[in-house]
Amino acid sequence: MALGLVGGGVWWFMNRDTDTEQGGAADSGLTYSGSEEPCALVDPAALGSAAGGAEPTEAASAEQKTGSWDQKCDLTYGEPDQAAAMLTIEGSVYESDAMASVNFDLGTRDLGEMPELWTVVDPAPAVGDEAAAVARVVTDGTSNYQLHVKDANAYVVVRLAVSKDAAVDEAALTDMTMQLAEAYLANWRDAS
Repeated sequence: MALGLVGGGVWWFMNRDTDTEQGGAADSGLTYSGSEEPCALVDPAALGSAAGGAEPTEAASAEQKTGSWDQKCDLTYGEPDQAAAMLTIEGSVYESDAMASVNFDLGTRDLGEMPELWTVVDPAPAVGDEAAAVARVVTDGTSNYQLHVKDANAYVVVRLAVSKDAAVDEAALTDMTMQLAEAYLANWRDAS
């Protein structure tokens, strides 16, 4: 009897649907599924001159976690210690829209308590089902923008940092980050 249970467990494990484990959207009626190549979903055209014409160095990761598929893409334009721009996009796919919404709420609840150099962007950019953003714009240093987006069963955080040479204000950072997020979500939906 015990051998039969072990054999059945091994058979199930070897024949389970791996698309569902990666957040497969096609058969489940969900909008997004996990991507093994999250950097392929990025359209960096929105960075324009902020990247200083540098070609990006990319680093990507993707893995199944308990209850979600997490993927991340880091793009660095120039040498890390003197980069013209750095972009990080972290995405998580959940088994339901509600789970993505809960994680969005958890991820954004402390945005209003960021250190004083950070400003809550109000209203947040109109991207996805829900969005929240904070910005840190400085004249002598690196300006940063963080956009959190919940769209269907995905929660995405876009972090953009640009050097002072880019000479951008909060409106320009908002536009760049929003365009990056919109393109990423559109490419991700198409790939799912």
